[in-house]
Amino acid sequence: MGPLTPRNPRLRTKYPYNDMVWKKLDPETKGFAEIKQVIKYADDVEMCCPGLVDRFQEVAKNGKLTKDAFDNYGKPTDRAKHRAKRAKRHDLGELRQLFDTIVKDGEKDIKLADLVRHKREVNRICPELITEFSDIDQDNSCSVSWDELRVFAGGTDDWLKFQLQNIIGLDGLKDQIHQFHQSISLDKKRQAAGFDVKDAGGKYHMIFQGNPGTGKTTMGRVVAALLKRIGITQSDLLVEVQRDQLVAGYVGQTAPKTQEKIDEAIQGVLFVDEAYRLSQGSKSGSDYGKEAIETLMGAMNEPPGKAPVMVFAGYPADMDKFMQANSGLYRRIAYTFDFEDYTPLDLAKILGKMAQGKGFGLSADLTSNNFEVLARMIEEGTLPEARALMNGGICERIFTFAKQSLDGRCQASGQVSVEITAEDITMAMTRIPPPPRRDDGGNDDGGGGGGGGGGGDERLRLELTNVKQQLILVKQQLRTARADSSRLRGELDRTKALLASRPAAPPSAAGAPPANQGPPAGAGHAAARAAAPAAPAGGTWQVLLESGWATIDAAGQHILNGAVAAGQTSIRDKIAGREYQCINQVVAARRRHC
Repeated sequence: MGPLTPRNPRLRTKYPYNDMVWKKLDPETKGFAEIKQVIKYADDVEMCCPGLVDRFQEVAKNGKLTKDAFDNYGKPTDRAKHRAKRAKRHDLGELRQLFDTIVKDGEKDIKLADLVRHKREVNRICPELITEFSDIDQDNSCSVSWDELRVFAGGTDDWLKFQLQNIIGLDGLKDQIHQFHQSISLDKKRQAAGFDVKDAGGKYHMIFQGNPGTGKTTMGRVVAALLKRIGITQSDLLVEVQRDQLVAGYVGQTAPKTQEKIDEAIQGVLFVDEAYRLSQGSKSGSDYGKEAIETLMGAMNEPPGKAPVMVFAGYPADMDKFMQANSGLYRRIAYTFDFEDYTPLDLAKILGKMAQGKGFGLSADLTSNNFEVLARMIEEGTLPEARALMNGGICERIFTFAKQSLDGRCQASGQVSVEITAEDITMAMTRIPPPPRRDDGGNDDGGGGGGGGGGGDERLRLELTNVKQQLILVKQQLRTARADSSRLRGELDRTKALLASRPAAPPSAAGAPPANQGPPAGAGHAAARAAAPAAPAGGTWQVLLESGWATIDAAGQHILNGAVAAGQTSIRDKIAGREYQCINQVVAARRRHC
């Protein structure tokens, strides 16, 4: 009796058959199969690896099919699983109904306890809410909002819009990112429609060029997640390195050190910050950075999955020189993204978001009209050089110094507050030191090098910067004084209008001032309340409030009669719970005969 063959094809072992086919393709065990062998056994290849013949150009390398490529194509890869998982689309109406059902009254997000209570419904309608909870939870709050669930169900387009709308400013860069995603998505659709469209050849390496503090690392994380979602990389891992993590101090140590970081990021993105420093020699005169660059270039020839997608970040001018000096590196980079500086309005919004994230808040006058006041204060209160050098980093400085100003006020008053005012912001900006000068090589120059002429120029620059900061402080103080002056003029005008419109007083005894006679012209409230007029005894005292003349109670009558008898010319006693010296309550007093 021969060997039993399972009647159910699913029970057959697939991969031993792959091994049999590979022995035909590589009879001499060279580790690769040539085109003639693939053609000869094309039927067998199609049986175990459907579609490999059609995609031979993509899978093979230099016209040869390696054993690893053959095995990986014959197995369901993580990327294929990811695409199959994302292929399922949920009805938004059904999802919204589920969300409203499981969220408690008064709550806005789905929490773990909600999933436990409604586990059966969730598994029936959207099991990914449990199995991929951490992916759906974009802000890592251990809860899922409706926007996060909607974005997850809506696909990559909605996800990308959601990610970018949470980033302040950088509108030009956001357009570039959208174009990058649309280009790759359209190419995939063209390929699916049968068009012989070539992709980027597996080269998705990028340049991020912009000044410090413009969010290059933040955008790097978004791009890493995007590459995973569209099936280019297997993970959204971002490994951030600088020269020190790649370059060693001795001959022969740099290549292994660089390769270690490449292997660490192999399934995601390797983010090389201040990449131009790789082509700069060390202080000892050695130039091991070139060895690191050559190791990186070797890995850049491999497709994603065998090497990470690489992002090189730095100053625009420095990155331009870096690429000119390394033409081989430049040829391997397909995309360049430009990070513009933040505007004062962007910085104002970043500062507001930063304060809120740390448990503090900005006063209403700073955030009104879409942060217009705070944006103007930042524009006039900081040096353009400092904003260009620090960008978002200047908000950290402003917040730190503003909090210290707030701490001082709280300590002096004995009251606890988390509200940062315009006064705190103004004080903070005066404490930001002048920015260091950057030389042509992209390094910060402390002013200690060079001959006597260079040192003099540096001192002159620092003095000029200090003068600029003092001028900024004077402008801030002048603006505050003008605001106070305007406020006082407004109060004076309102007082004059009040006195001019007060009602006519009833007839009074001889010697008492006429009812319609107010304080002397131009004297203001102080003159109006300065003296209590002497009048014959037996009269009834009245006081002039903002609402008109009013007769005071017996206690007040006694106080005023005593004041007149004592010859007092000013009224400072409390009458009926009101102080006569309070301008807003009492502006005059008179005696009227009953």
